[in-house]
Amino acid sequence: MTYAQGSIVIADNPFAPGFRPFLVVSNSSRPYQGEEYTTAIVTTTERDTAVRFEADDLTEGGINEYPSFVNPWSLHVLQHEEVDRRVGQVSLSMIRAVVEGIARYVEPED
Repeated sequence: MTYAQGSIVIADNPFAPGFRPFLVVSNSSRPYQGEEYTTAIVTTTERDTAVRFEADDLTEGGINEYPSFVNPWSLHVLQHEEVDRRVGQVSLSMIRAVVEGIARYVEPED
């Protein structure tokens, strides 16, 4: 099963023992999509530039705590076999908000 853009998946936490949610931000045009995914960390820690989401921003499934936040500056590549499971799917508007957040950190500076 390939995880689509906007999937919320659970995988090993890179910062502490245990698992945590990630949002798949890469789309089907990404090289090796299905074998690996570009993801952003999902957290319950509120930060000024994180993208907030509530239960109604999901089109299916869910996570344990709302509000939650996607850190668009904290991108990670997950191999398909590193994903434990898929738990939800965010709306297209949520994906767009996260992608706009990512753009702030990768656009060329004058």
